[in-house]
Amino acid sequence: MERCPNCRARVQDSPVACRRCGMDLGLLLAVEAAAADRLQRALARLAVGDETAARAELRQSLGLRRDPLAVRLLSFLAAEAAARAAEFASAPIPAPPEDWYLT
Repeated sequence: MERCPNCRARVQDSPVACRRCGMDLGLLLAVEAAAADRLQRALARLAVGDETAARAELRQSLGLRRDPLAVRLLSFLAAEAAARAAEFASAPIPAPPEDWYLT
């Protein structure tokens, strides 16, 4: 956090309270840290190929704080899923065996 959300004073070295208005910044800093942690977890999940868990972590991160990287990664995962679905839909359906009606 660069500025106090209450008075817009510059925040220096993650203080517990704003130096100008005295607003408690501890909870806001904790939320930012949790969002960054969720984003790191999502990146780790992507690194091992677990897209479902990565998508869930990205959504949780975005629920805490809107981060451009999280937005882009979630959009990328959605585009990849759509491309796979389109590829699956365009795949030819194999013909049934000649004696399918006998089984």
